[in-house]
Amino acid sequence: MRLLKRTVTAVALVVAVPGLLWAQDDGNPVQIPSENTGFGTTSAEFLEFGASARGMALGGAFSTIVDDVSALHYNPANLVFMPGAQMALTVMPYFADTDYYWAGLAFPFSNNDFGFGAFLGRFGFGDQPVYTEADENGLSGETYSVNEVVAGLSFAHAFIDRFSAGGTVKFVSDDLAGGALAGAKASTVTFDFGVNFHSELWNNPIALAFVVQNLGGGLSHSGEALRFRDFNGSGADPAIPDQRVDPPYAEYDTDAFPLPRLFRVGLDYDLIHGETTRLSLLGEFVESNNQKPQFGIGSEFGWESADGPLGAWLRGSYTTQPDNEDLGAGGISASNTGLDGMAFGGGLFYRLSDRYRLQFDYAYRHFGALGSVDAFTFTIGWE
Repeated sequence: MRLLKRTVTAVALVVAVPGLLWAQDDGNPVQIPSENTGFGTTSAEFLEFGASARGMALGGAFSTIVDDVSALHYNPANLVFMPGAQMALTVMPYFADTDYYWAGLAFPFSNNDFGFGAFLGRFGFGDQPVYTEADENGLSGETYSVNEVVAGLSFAHAFIDRFSAGGTVKFVSDDLAGGALAGAKASTVTFDFGVNFHSELWNNPIALAFVVQNLGGGLSHSGEALRFRDFNGSGADPAIPDQRVDPPYAEYDTDAFPLPRLFRVGLDYDLIHGETTRLSLLGEFVESNNQKPQFGIGSEFGWESADGPLGAWLRGSYTTQPDNEDLGAGGISASNTGLDGMAFGGGLFYRLSDRYRLQFDYAYRHFGALGSVDAFTFTIGWE
């Protein structure tokens, strides 16, 4: 209990002290009075989609209690909480005929002192017609595609019975306008780090998590789409003589777009924690480099049959969406924008035997003016 109080005090100081120091100097010349949030300034934003329908239904306020294979994405420190090895596939049809897939395999070992896993995620679309000024209807039959891919390895260690930490190394690749068109590609390596502290409060579990995601380089594109022969560009001034013979290729030098870097602080408390039922209340604060700070709250209720093979969950959450807070001023229905950030879902599992079990999870997430998406996760676990 004393350790828990010290941890909470330390977190409060970390959050509050910088703000107090800043407030002492109202005339600080570094302050920027105008809006300076980096909306739309990062690449590979599919890295923020999530990894499971369970996590998506809880709106990201999931880093504290995740105890399945999706810990590879949400908090690698929690791999040591898995009851056994798991393999999962998540499918999420997204807007404008795009799709998102995530697959992972993870397992604990050495009596849950360690955890290890690997995952692969992909976002994009394919076989889209090419439209040009000369072919406004896309009758040429040419198509193009976009593929964004992330692959990673995670490792976790439980240092003591109340504290664990983990890290992930990820390779991110971005392939734009592949297919018949000349494309552009970029890739980089990035890292995630997470910790989890768990204890008890009033005889029920409480957990605190810190996660930093996507620390590393950005995506700087290169490829055929950025090459050209005419140094003056297409349609160069005919008055300028051009005596070149077989001119060499030149290529635009592009700056790197940063990845969406996220810092998460999560807190979970089980209001009910029995042998067959559990009710968890979760909250999470997120600071990122591509929008204003976010805050999310969520809840998960779970039931597991004491004697039978069945179990079920209900989940719901709300996450603030500061990047869309001004959409209502553009004439968009307030009823739509008010739903932005709402999510809910549920799950079922069936235990095939003492060793194997199957699990299915579903999530519904609303994106305000854009509409809603559905996510589905299929999991196989064995011990």
